[in-house]
Amino acid sequence: MSGTIPFCDPTRCAAAGCVATVCKGAGLASNEEVFNRSAKAIPGGVNSSIRAFKSVGGNPYIVSRAEGARVWDVEGNDLIDLVQSYGAIILGHAHPKVTEAIRSAAGDGTSYGAPTPREMKLAEAIGERVPSCERVRFMNSGTEATSTAVRLARGATGRKRIVTFNGNFHGATDALLAAGGSGLATLGLPGTAGVPEEAVANTWVVPYNIVPKLDDDVAAVFVEPVAANMG
Repeated sequence: MSGTIPFCDPTRCAAAGCVATVCKGAGLASNEEVFNRSAKAIPGGVNSSIRAFKSVGGNPYIVSRAEGARVWDVEGNDLIDLVQSYGAIILGHAHPKVTEAIRSAAGDGTSYGAPTPREMKLAEAIGERVPSCERVRFMNSGTEATSTAVRLARGATGRKRIVTFNGNFHGATDALLAAGGSGLATLGLPGTAGVPEEAVANTWVVPYNIVPKLDDDVAAVFVEPVAANMG
């Protein structure tokens, strides 16, 4: 196998005569070996619980690299990627124009803690393409975005109630973890351990595809246009 070696056992590689960019295979670890090693340093061996594969059985494949619509695991298996980073990689993996733009921008630094012309231009481009987005605030994650949206809606309306739909996932913020994906479909009950009942007391979970009759105490309605977590 040529190219960057994703993971290998130094002892086995040395015995096989591997060099920095060419592995003869003897040193390559299996998906299971890498996963078990990861579990010693990372809770559950993954950085998102859904990636542990426990709901479907077996161990996750460990990605070595990706290009276009394909990924390769550490065992060298060539797989068609139907996940595409949960929708974030809409142009496919390692698109040449994207990677070149990243390389170019990285040369100017990667994080400043200050405004930049690039973020202004991106916000303008989004507004031009999505007219309903009058202004844009960038976030680091979906959870950060929905947490801010809950707070903003409550602050702007002076109301507390949040409406979500059973099976919809809106990140790991406490107020939206009731029945998010495979959780509980009961009003006011958390869908995961560690979330107190008070945190979701003002969360109303209703059946998907049924338009609810809203009361005057509703601050916002959260919905996935295309539901992903319900199966």
